[in-house]
Amino acid sequence: MSGKQPTDLHSPIEAPPGIAYAGHSVDTAFRPGDGLMAREPNPRGSVTDPQADLLRLAFGAQAAQVVYVAAKLGLADLLKDGSLAATDLAAAAGIDAASLRRILRSLVSLGVCTETAGDRFALTDMGQYLRADRPDSVQPRAILNTEVLQPLWGELLHTVRTGESGAARVLGMPLFEYLSARPEIGALFDRTMASYARYRLGTAIGAYDFGQFGTIVDVGGGNGALLIEILRAYDGPQGIVFDLPAVAERARQHVAAADLVDRCVVVGGSALETVPSGGDAYILSNFLINMDDERAAEILRRCREAMADGGRVLLIEPVMPAGGEPTDLHKSWDTTTIDLTMLSIDGAGGWRVRTAEEFRTLLEAGGFTLTTIIPTASSVSLIEAHPTRTASG
Repeated sequence: MSGKQPTDLHSPIEAPPGIAYAGHSVDTAFRPGDGLMAREPNPRGSVTDPQADLLRLAFGAQAAQVVYVAAKLGLADLLKDGSLAATDLAAAAGIDAASLRRILRSLVSLGVCTETAGDRFALTDMGQYLRADRPDSVQPRAILNTEVLQPLWGELLHTVRTGESGAARVLGMPLFEYLSARPEIGALFDRTMASYARYRLGTAIGAYDFGQFGTIVDVGGGNGALLIEILRAYDGPQGIVFDLPAVAERARQHVAAADLVDRCVVVGGSALETVPSGGDAYILSNFLINMDDERAAEILRRCREAMADGGRVLLIEPVMPAGGEPTDLHKSWDTTTIDLTMLSIDGAGGWRVRTAEEFRTLLEAGGFTLTTIIPTASSVSLIEAHPTRTASG
């Protein structure tokens, strides 16, 4: 036998002087003597898992842009019936095949598409959610984020330093005024909220018995998407969508399209002045998140004055976890994302995701006692509150 010492099978190959081996933290490294490619957690010169994760975050804007391109071009709709060759897909979309192929391979790396032999591409389960024909489609969200919200997020550093609203700085006006001034953007926002109502707010419908109420008033109900879903799920209640006059007109169109005009009316007005009277439940869904505590408490007082005996207020909003409270990773991410969007839109003006204790204090200022917080399958919770009893009754 040779006097040469046996190779240490657990040691990676050492690079000769002046040469660095590049690798990937989850890739494989060759170990002498085993004849196989064996996993080496962190070969010399490789990217560690935490570093790779941070790099993915740093390139997140590029990933969002790729998803936006796919959404804007309607690639998922073109692929809904099965795989297509890149050249055929490019022809259908009316774009350059070579450039599209590079976008498609990026979508493969993001898990949105798969690539098979013959230069063919297909949607993954994730990619199906970019189809426009799905009621829970993420397509409008991908477009709204890039075309409307991304410029505001780009001002986040300035907002953090100064408290100035990103909307005021970029759009020159508050966001909701901008949506009214640009009807095509307002329509995109409505489509996004309709999908949002299904995959975020819709979870509240299954977490609470709305069938116990005779009349439900959705204050700040926007285009009526949430109340429409509630009335579809429960045959008994009548509904009232209440929002500013310009928004109420869009709600009327949605209610008519849902064939619910016999059960749901739409009323225009300002919740700071008055709300429809006689309701058994007043829903404020993702509404108080868009205002400071003073305005929010005033609207709660208007609801307190208007509701029928035995009525209650139902808030459907994300709740920011406080220190020591259990958190779910996805819900935590989704909640903080919403909160930072509020910061970008309004700056230091008071729009925010509140903690449970902040909701309790706000409800007390509005004349209510918080009775329960019901978590849902999504990042929103349903917060139920009853009118606070006064000393006189």
